[in-house]
Amino acid sequence: MTATVSRARVGDFEAVVLENARVRAVVIPQLGGRVWELEDRARRRQWIWHREDVPLAATGIGAVYDDVWAGGWEELFPNDAPGRFEGRELPDHGEWWTMSWAVVESSSGAEASLRLQAACSTVKAFCTKEFRLPGDAAALSVSYRIRSDEAQAFHFLFKQHLPVRLTPDCRLLLPGGRVHAVDPAFGTILPGPGPFDWPLASDATGRVADLRVVPDRSSRAREFLYVRDLPQSWCAVQDDRQQARIRMDFHDRELPFVWLFLSYGGWRDVYSAVLEPCSNLPKDLPEAVRVGQSARLDPGQEFRTTVSVALTGIAETDA
Repeated sequence: MTATVSRARVGDFEAVVLENARVRAVVIPQLGGRVWELEDRARRRQWIWHREDVPLAATGIGAVYDDVWAGGWEELFPNDAPGRFEGRELPDHGEWWTMSWAVVESSSGAEASLRLQAACSTVKAFCTKEFRLPGDAAALSVSYRIRSDEAQAFHFLFKQHLPVRLTPDCRLLLPGGRVHAVDPAFGTILPGPGPFDWPLASDATGRVADLRVVPDRSSRAREFLYVRDLPQSWCAVQDDRQQARIRMDFHDRELPFVWLFLSYGGWRDVYSAVLEPCSNLPKDLPEAVRVGQSARLDPGQEFRTTVSVALTGIAETDA
């Protein structure tokens, strides 16, 4: 079996398509190298969420992320929350999502591959993403390499940001873990700040929230979660009606935490669950450094990690 790489357009932007008989992935290098579509061809299920009221557009550093977020699977580096840190002014949700990435290599055959590269300006770092889709596989893998060109060590955050297109037939899946609210004042689902054991959160009054359940958009529910102490390194969403599943596997050494941003119509009318395996906890970099839960690069050092996103039927994997 073979996999191919071809060129296409998404609106005003050039795109690169990696596909085989089972998976079709559309990457937009100019827009942060984001994956704009990820389709399970066997079940005709496109998993990546797109925001209906925000056009797809190039955005400069300094934009307010929430105002221009159009969707697509992105990554955050070198930070999430904006602010001044270690002598630098860090932009909202980092720099990667605003960067235009160069296509330096692509190939078709037994495996489709695409290599993108870009240099950061907020920190001196040279960055590489490499997408791979074997001809017989149902999973797209992405390998990341970030080389520090700074003269001094710096702390950073690296995070996945994959928004899933939901229906009320979906369920959230994790292998377990301890759940905390990112901001109890924001959420409407958890009965308190936590911690709770995934998937059930309960309080002293007997109120129980099953975090696997995806309510209808009309619920206007929302929550932002940190999950730590996962027994295995994966997170997933399952569509019971279409008998389909999207699952992200990652390495706990580089990405020991999972964040989940859940908006079931309750935040700006968005209906999505964002899967966010992350290097850090919490999102505030100074606090993550203080508690010893931040990534760091020394001069010339490289951060490397790989994630794999599989599109399968429910019976094909264990969850």
